[in-house]
Amino acid sequence: MKSLSILLFSLLLNFAHSQLSEKPFHIEAKYLAGNIDTSIYNGGSLGFEWRFHKYIGVNYNFDLLYKSNQYRHIHTPMGVVGGPILIAAGFSNLFSVNTANSSGFGIAAGIFLLALPDGVSFHLPLAYKWDLSVNANVLGIDFVKDRNSGASWIKYACSFGAKGIYSLNEYFTASIFLETRKTAGYEWGIGGGAGIGVAFGDR
Repeated sequence: MKSLSILLFSLLLNFAHSQLSEKPFHIEAKYLAGNIDTSIYNGGSLGFEWRFHKYIGVNYNFDLLYKSNQYRHIHTPMGVVGGPILIAAGFSNLFSVNTANSSGFGIAAGIFLLALPDGVSFHLPLAYKWDLSVNANVLGIDFVKDRNSGASWIKYACSFGAKGIYSLNEYFTASIFLETRKTAGYEWGIGGGAGIGVAFGDR
């Protein structure tokens, strides 16, 4: 029975085809809402996905969340912070006699870190216009600010979710999603939302 299930799943992957799987790049604007600890949050997100394989892509997410306890979270991939620091250090070392040899490594490492995605997504084409994906975003950070006191922190952040995407036409998409997210020092949150996007490029 197990081998029959694996065979049927393999056949489904071979024959299922979605309009979205033909486009390697997808930009999406999303509305977010949910609950973290005892606070309600809402906000917006701009996401970019490079679908380098028919079933697998990498994600870059930039989120802005406002919580009812007056905390604000700005989420980015962690490379956005570490990358520029390494690049700047590499360029500054170009002018130092003792560290000139390491400057090229610092610049290269900074560029690599800057390009590091927030996470990865796995896609299952359900029909020509429908696509189901699950994602694991484990390389993020949140810039957190308490708007009451003015205190701010940089914290590790991750999220996991599932999304249904409908291709409105060759380029435009609409989606709904559920997710759970975690920022270091806070409880797991649960939420969801909806998005509109543009898919482009040719596979």
